[in-house]
Amino acid sequence: MVVVAVIGAGMMGARIAGELAYHGHRVKIYDKNPACLNKVHDILNTDTKQLREDGLITQAQFLGQVFCMSILEEVVRDAEFIVEAVVEDLEIKRELFHDISQSCKSDALIASNTMCLDINDINSKTSHKERTLGLRFLFPVYYVPEVEICPAKVTSSEVIERVRKMLEKMGKTMFFRSGLQPLVLSEEAREARKKARQEEMLQSCGVGAFVNRRIPSLKLEYNNDKEKMQKEDSSIPSNFDHECAICMERVRDCLLQPCHHMVTCFPCGKMLQDRRDACPICRKDIDHTIRVFHT
Repeated sequence: MVVVAVIGAGMMGARIAGELAYHGHRVKIYDKNPACLNKVHDILNTDTKQLREDGLITQAQFLGQVFCMSILEEVVRDAEFIVEAVVEDLEIKRELFHDISQSCKSDALIASNTMCLDINDINSKTSHKERTLGLRFLFPVYYVPEVEICPAKVTSSEVIERVRKMLEKMGKTMFFRSGLQPLVLSEEAREARKKARQEEMLQSCGVGAFVNRRIPSLKLEYNNDKEKMQKEDSSIPSNFDHECAICMERVRDCLLQPCHHMVTCFPCGKMLQDRRDACPICRKDIDHTIRVFHT
């Protein structure tokens, strides 16, 4: 269990809190507006009802307990993971990051659920910038397994690895933003993910509960063999017939060199190479792309 603080009690903040609480984390949510805090449990109760109707949780299940608090320092003091989810206003986020960094533990991770703002601007007043990053949960939070990550210039690799492990335990898959624009799913893509989750539940003996495996997934699938886990940076995923991590439409058929990750279709892989973007998984430079033909 991780102690998590969610900053901002709007619709998105409440749903991020609900998703984290469902997976066993101790979640506290902060907002300076009491009216927003008063609506959090109404939002979670409505979402719980909808998830039951969709067959994603049983009638006996609920989104875990979320504690609503109005003092920022108390919310972040013992938090290990802090997610800011307030309005898209740079000055508000910048001041919040500063205040959070002054009150939280020195090793706490501080993430912004920003869509368009630069994390390097948001953390400009923050202490220990290496523990900050952009981390955007895609809408609708409960149905979409992908989580978009935008490291700051000085975000440490250890922080990224901690986030990856936490998300994967929740059945989530993090991917690095490609280019300047955030990934926004179309209505059709959202519906496809919802149907995939419902089908997954039906295939799980009718249990109707969240499980660690989500469809579609961008993560690399390994067994528990530690030696294979250590070779992650040079391994080709066994489930390479999944959809492209960039366009999410075409099949993965592009091997990125020299890291050997296969997470994109060939057109998107060439696009990344032409733009001199890095691999979406390991962020290594792309020297060559090799098209793979599936049999």
